[in-house]
Amino acid sequence: MYSDKKHNFENELLKAEIAKADQLAKAVSASELDPFDKASVHLIHRYKDGVEVAAFREQMKRICELAGINYELEKSRWWRKHHQQKDKRD
Repeated sequence: MYSDKKHNFENELLKAEIAKADQLAKAVSASELDPFDKASVHLIHRYKDGVEVAAFREQMKRICELAGINYELEKSRWWRKHHQQKDKRD
């Protein structure tokens, strides 16, 4: 339980820091940023998206758990069906 709270705290802290960096990047003139600065902004946005996707998936797992649904089993079934339909179209 402690690790979940710590993980959530770290994610929230990370989100706050990313939001600050995003605001700072918007406040600075693009001409002031060097190529590495611009690449860093893109890197952070990709990382942020990954963190948000991971959080979304964890939330879906939790909802399924509360509903008595095995998330991993349902995911596996869905992908199998999806691939079968895709193969029929090809």
